Amino acid sequence: MSKAHTITKRIYQQFAEQIAQQIFDRDYLSGLFTVDDNQVRHILELCMVIYRNKSGEITDLADVWWDCSTVEYDHNGEPRVKINDFDFALLYKALIQ
Repeated sequence: MSKAHTITKRIYQQFAEQIAQQIFDRDYLSGLFTVDDNQVRHILELCMVIYRNKSGEITDLADVWWDCSTVEYDHNGEPRVKINDFDFALLYKALIQ
């Protein structure tokens, strides 16, 4: 069995930057986010609830559903889906810094 592809801190940060651009004043976010890293594409499909205080500041996030796929492309450009170690808690940390 092959080893799981590691989602690096940099990839979490890139996902967080894309998500932050979509949050605005929403209380719920559903979307598809991608990060390309050389010949690897990470695809995050995410639904989450955004909790805010009375002044509108984000106080917490809760994942409703997510799926993170990693697709590696070989030298012929053929895709291969890889298992990865995505963890919503690490994305949460990147979003709430």
